[in-house]
Amino acid sequence: MKYILDTNICIYWLKGHTKIEQKILEVGFENVGTTIITIAELYYGAYKSKKVETNLENLRKLEDKIHILQTSNRVGEHFGKTKVILEEKGKIIEDADILIASIVFTNNSILVTNNPSHFERIEGLQVKNWMKDDVSKRNKNN
Repeated sequence: MKYILDTNICIYWLKGHTKIEQKILEVGFENVGTTIITIAELYYGAYKSKKVETNLENLRKLEDKIHILQTSNRVGEHFGKTKVILEEKGKIIEDADILIASIVFTNNSILVTNNPSHFERIEGLQVKNWMKDDVSKRNKNN
């Protein structure tokens, strides 16, 4: 998997945002995935919404379209190390986001998010914003 979609990008896609759809078609479905953490967040949002059945149906269609990456022992280790580093720097982010980033990092993939500054706190994580179509990679010296 080359590109792993963050929750906010999946929401844009589910809502029919053409820029996201075009990028996915451009890179190919076989190169796009998401994480089980993102899927869990999307289910939470669907069940909390006013259009539960419609959102669940759309989410299940999304699950059929792209690969869903799971966790592993390497993800757990990366999560623990990353959380300590972020705490020491006073730049903590939510555990779910650290898990998403850890899955992306251990799979040598690029995280696609509309919140790059949030994830760029994680050293070495490659981040791309398809809403702005830019790419960045956290410098190991920062």
